[in-house]
Amino acid sequence: MRNFGETLRELRAAQDLGLRETAVKVGISPAYLSRIERDKERPPSAEVIKELARVLAADPDVLFRLSSSTDPEITEFLHGQPELMALLRFLKEHHASDSEIQRLMKLANDLIERRDSN
Repeated sequence: MRNFGETLRELRAAQDLGLRETAVKVGISPAYLSRIERDKERPPSAEVIKELARVLAADPDVLFRLSSSTDPEITEFLHGQPELMALLRFLKEHHASDSEIQRLMKLANDLIERRDSN
């Protein structure tokens, strides 16, 4: 897997955005973005990561994973949901596979859709 900076550079190139243009849209300096892309700087704050994801049409969870960070909104949500924390711990302890997690996500989606249609 690529690192955070390389991934940002690739995403930016895929969107055909220049360094300066991207930095302005995100609200950071071009020099700072350049240092991040060259891994001369640690990954930025959660707010900047979210904005980079928005500007670069990227999945913020991928960027958070590459930055070895977690979206603070997700962390806050998890702390308020002890049952969800227990579920995650269960899945980890039982080495849930990707396909099993995908099935759980589909089931959760079906439950929410059913609830919302009522």
